[in-house]
Amino acid sequence: MQMLVPMGEDIMTATDATARLPLAGIRVLDFTHAAAGPFATMLLADMGAEVFKIEKAGRGDGARHMGIPMFGKLESDYYLSINRNKRGLALDLRSPRGRDIALKLAEHCDIVVQNFRPGVMERLGLGFADIAPRRRGIIYGSISAFGAKGPMSDRPANDIIMQSVSGLMGVTGEMGGGPVRVGAPISDYATGLFCLVGLLSALHVRDQHPEGQHIEISMLDSSIALMANYIPSVVALGVRIPRLGRAHAQIVPYQAFECSDGSYIMVGAFTNAFWRRLCEALGHPEWAEDERFKTNADRLRNRDLLLPMISDLFLKRSRQEWQAILDAADVPNSPVLELNETLELEQVKVNETIQYVGESDVRCPTVRLPIRSSAWPPSPSSMPPRIGQDSFAILKGILGLEVEEIEALIAEGVTAVADDAVDHTSA
Repeated sequence: MQMLVPMGEDIMTATDATARLPLAGIRVLDFTHAAAGPFATMLLADMGAEVFKIEKAGRGDGARHMGIPMFGKLESDYYLSINRNKRGLALDLRSPRGRDIALKLAEHCDIVVQNFRPGVMERLGLGFADIAPRRRGIIYGSISAFGAKGPMSDRPANDIIMQSVSGLMGVTGEMGGGPVRVGAPISDYATGLFCLVGLLSALHVRDQHPEGQHIEISMLDSSIALMANYIPSVVALGVRIPRLGRAHAQIVPYQAFECSDGSYIMVGAFTNAFWRRLCEALGHPEWAEDERFKTNADRLRNRDLLLPMISDLFLKRSRQEWQAILDAADVPNSPVLELNETLELEQVKVNETIQYVGESDVRCPTVRLPIRSSAWPPSPSSMPPRIGQDSFAILKGILGLEVEEIEALIAEGVTAVADDAVDHTSA
């Protein structure tokens, strides 16, 4: 089938600031939902890509119903946190007309991303094999829980399921206690980051692949990849990684210690040089030459002897006192903070880590893209879209549908326009 337009050339007029972003001119067809996929496509949008978020009218992305409702609307803090800078199109992909619209829109896009269970998009007629012949060089990213093949490929999963089955929870928790989930959705976000790396790599070499590329990322592989430091000894030596709470299975001392005021300080003496400095700071320089503690291997073997000795010392002073002592000794350390305390740090403010999106009456705090470049400015950010917020603009402005056609699609339930979207039909 003949292409409608060259890749990335029919983009709508962008602001000067957006035009300077590295992915300006790149279009993304976003079929993702929940967390891993939307996180990846949000990062693409942050870097200047025009992202079309596809949702079915009504319920929309399940993330809208996860977390805490905000602003009295059909958005939650969870949804708002990972969907900024996107354009929203309501589309019923199970209807033949909805499928045809999605295929036509794919012809105008450079990247497609989806995170349904394996086989779903193929059954809808929207898989890589369906889109690649219609769009030269398309990059198609598929995120799955366990992978496209295998005995677990069709199982439902989310972040907490993946943390449990991947072993992440198995190595997390207090010594002698049960497994503990990592507080952040680390499996979701790691998968989204690996997806982003794959998509950008494919984008870099797409001229060498006129047939397009299918990038596949599983949450299981991504979660196991986060434990790369444990894999050699577990696989080759049969080592079992214990749960050590605030401590580390491979480095000693590398953990949080309780202070006299009941607060905790994290100490990361991860080299022998730092260990020697810590010994000086603790008032026991002789420990650095003690054969039981001289190297990290020695300290690992004698962990049960050394750590109680160190813990007793930390209980003699407040956290503030220990911070001053360890800073003076140039030993890596930090207070163990609650998230609200972290956000009050002067460094967080200097970094401008938190940004606000939306208008003056509805301003939503989100985490800024953690990438700084000397060549392009931080992206201007827009509020995550309502369901169908940009349906009219996309269908008319990109696919060239007439107002009457769009109204008919709305009447048929193929698409929808957000209640608070601008009324374009009278234009």
